[in-house]
Amino acid sequence: MKRNRSTVGNLTGELVQQRAWLRRNLVNRLFRLGNAVQAQTQQLLGMTSDLGVVHYRILLRLCQAGSQNVQGIAELLGANRSVVSRALPAMKDAGWLEVVPHERDRRQLIVKITPKGQQVVETHRGVIDARFDALNAAFSDEEFERLLEYLDRLDAIMALDASNFTLTEDEEEGELS
Repeated sequence: MKRNRSTVGNLTGELVQQRAWLRRNLVNRLFRLGNAVQAQTQQLLGMTSDLGVVHYRILLRLCQAGSQNVQGIAELLGANRSVVSRALPAMKDAGWLEVVPHERDRRQLIVKITPKGQQVVETHRGVIDARFDALNAAFSDEEFERLLEYLDRLDAIMALDASNFTLTEDEEEGELS
């Protein structure tokens, strides 16, 4: 099917407008950025092993923060507790973690990284640190602090319950209040 030039020009113009709109759509940009970070991290890890991103992030946080309960790990990752719970058995089987009952509350499980788990983190440290350095080099100290402030604002909005974003009757009828 042949298109005439005006139709192709209109499609190109619409595509340019769509891309311009998506560039300014924060939710879209953050979603894409999160996916890009995830994909690039998997590529970096793949340079030295077949370790998954979730497993690496758990090991790294345990190296940095020390032993944690499952909820503590989830909070450090900014992930759902079920994501952590699903990852732990395979990590324990690999010898990277030790899972023990809490001393005082036997219902709680404490997750500790093993020397083998620490070695896994060290194996990947070079490529991960190189990316970290590149990210830091992209901003001056002042710019980086501003970026953190902006991210804090976005975090605060994302922490709101979804009910905060319901439409009023006027908005539902198309009359913005």
